[in-house]
Amino acid sequence: MLLLAHTGITLAVTRVVEKAIVCRGIRNFPDLIDYRLVLVGSMLPDIIDKPLGGIILKESLGNGRIYSHTLLFLLFLLGIGLFFWCKYKLSCFLVLAGASLFHHILDGMWLSPVTFLWPALGWSFKKGDPENWLLHWMKCLFNDPHVYVPEIIGGIIILYFGVKLISQKNLLEFIIRARRLTNNSIANKCSKWLDFKIS
Repeated sequence: MLLLAHTGITLAVTRVVEKAIVCRGIRNFPDLIDYRLVLVGSMLPDIIDKPLGGIILKESLGNGRIYSHTLLFLLFLLGIGLFFWCKYKLSCFLVLAGASLFHHILDGMWLSPVTFLWPALGWSFKKGDPENWLLHWMKCLFNDPHVYVPEIIGGIIILYFGVKLISQKNLLEFIIRARRLTNNSIANKCSKWLDFKIS
């Protein structure tokens, strides 16, 4: 899947999960979700693997689904998330882990066990051809319903939330403080913690 499917569908699923949990009585659950991190996490495996496998390791791998598309990567993110939650009560990395998990689900990574279970089934990844990535993506986008249908759905979802934020004049607030789609308290805690560590 491509950009719109990953971001849009993950965003919608997160909203549904949030509302379901709130309806079950956990009223402060929205405070734990920074939707900017949901969007980043929904593409994080590709943000890491596409440049790494397609540019940096182009000659040796040429594959856009490598280390960050593995179960090991998800467990690594989960471990970091649990550490920051237990020590600082910050859910930032857990949000990234959850969104990245959904990226793996949408990519159907369980259908590629050599990659998903790396390095359990071997240390090597399938060799790819990044020179033809763009052509392959365009071909799939216009000819493969498994690609263009999720892209259309994801695009509609992104458009819906975008129009909603713009019409309420909250787009800038969302970008800066993650307001409106979620309470901004956890976003502020993450920002303050990062500012403290950097300074």
